[in-house]
Amino acid sequence: MGTNPPLPPPLPADNAITPLKLYQTQNSLSDYTCPWTTELELREACAKNNICLYKAPHQLKYKNFESIIQVGPTCGIVALSMLLNGEVSPNELLKIAIAEGYSNNGEMFSCQNMVQLVEKVFNLVKKNNASFQLRRGLYSKEIILELLNGATLLVAYDADCNHSPCLRNGHTAHWAIVCGILIIDDPNGNYLSDPNNIYICCRHGKSKYLAMWRLADLDSSNKNLNDINPKKKEDGLLYILPEGGIGGKNGLKDQFVMFKGL
Repeated sequence: MGTNPPLPPPLPADNAITPLKLYQTQNSLSDYTCPWTTELELREACAKNNICLYKAPHQLKYKNFESIIQVGPTCGIVALSMLLNGEVSPNELLKIAIAEGYSNNGEMFSCQNMVQLVEKVFNLVKKNNASFQLRRGLYSKEIILELLNGATLLVAYDADCNHSPCLRNGHTAHWAIVCGILIIDDPNGNYLSDPNNIYICCRHGKSKYLAMWRLADLDSSNKNLNDINPKKKEDGLLYILPEGGIGGKNGLKDQFVMFKGL
């Protein structure tokens, strides 16, 4: 009478095939990963960051914008074009920004100038149902509730080598749009008690993929925009800087633009 061959030993835990590893190695998602959403990019972003892999978030608000890849130092211009769903191209926005004296090469080192550019462009494309305003204090209950109600943000921050928020004193200043927010667990009204509970969905001009960062990290990065990279002062290009630099009251530090009705 024959005998069955012995079963192979189980794979070590480190080699276990999980939905997340399946995504990381094959760039595909298991049906069991983030089944609470049909938005593929949102699923991928959550899987990549180990967020709500199997359980739906307590609260979620997300609006998809098509990515636009920037050419040259035009991150703010491209982010604004994304917010407008490409109705005004980056090239058209750049021409307006240069004509109005806000930029020479595509740089936008003043949140005040960005607000003025938005006003001119919104009048041009007749965005009568949308509103916008300059705001401060990104990591706050008020802004979290605004995002949950559908607001979108245009925020400058320091970008790390993987484009996530970091603290480099403003030397790698970059612009992104905040197009969603995810609350993992019920905060019981105290949204600020746990920074690991609040994530935001972001897009920017250096990646076609949706990014997901902690809101607290973006806030800290936005608040550390003190000065431009010294190398920019020696690269032969003329940049338009507000009085007091990017860390001044008319710069980028602790400032962002909030949109409603987009």
